[in-house]
Parts: sequence; C-alpha cells; structure tokens
Amino acid sequence: MDKYLTIAAGIMTVAILMMAAVRARAEGVDVNVNIGVPGAYQAPVYVQARPLYVQPEAVYVQARPAYIPAEREQEWRERQLKARQWQREHSHDRDRQHGHDD
Repeated sequence: MDKYLTIAAGIMTVAILMMAAVRARAEGVDVNVNIGVPGAYQAPVYVQARPLYVQPEAVYVQARPAYIPAEREQEWRERQLKARQWQREHSHDRDRQHGHDD
C-alpha cells in the first residue's frame, strides 16, 4: 500500500507542476466570448463597386462582292450610276435631317 501511495503522490506532484507551467505560459493569452450581449454585433457594410463602362471596338464590315451575270452587267452599271446620282442630290437633305446645317 505504501508503494501505491508513493506513486499517487508522484503523479499528483507532476500534474500540479505541469498545470503551473501551462498557466505560466498562458498568461499573455486573452479570450473574450460575448454571446447574447445587445449591441455587440455590427452587421457588415457592403460597398458596391462603381460600374466599369467599356466602349466596344468598332466593327468594320466589308460589303460582299456582287456577282453579276454577263447579260445583266450593263443594266447593273446603269442602276449604280442612278443610285450615286440620287445620293449626291439628296445628301444635303439627309445632313439637314440629322442636324448638320452647312
């Protein structure tokens, strides 16, 4: 029985010394837990980023070539000449309509 008492006393001494050492190392640690304290929680503030506007690049489209049968080529050229003449005559009207007064 005396043997068990000595072992128990040694274990208790080691436990007490270990607790003292842990407490000495944990002196600088501070833990605060606030649960249910009114006014302790502040909702996060969401700041929306400013929109970024990017001007799209200009798109250039080339007119597809016109394939005219040989028997209709003269008629097509006459129609093209009439269209160009009409554009020259009415370009002034179109500019005035869009606010370009010359």
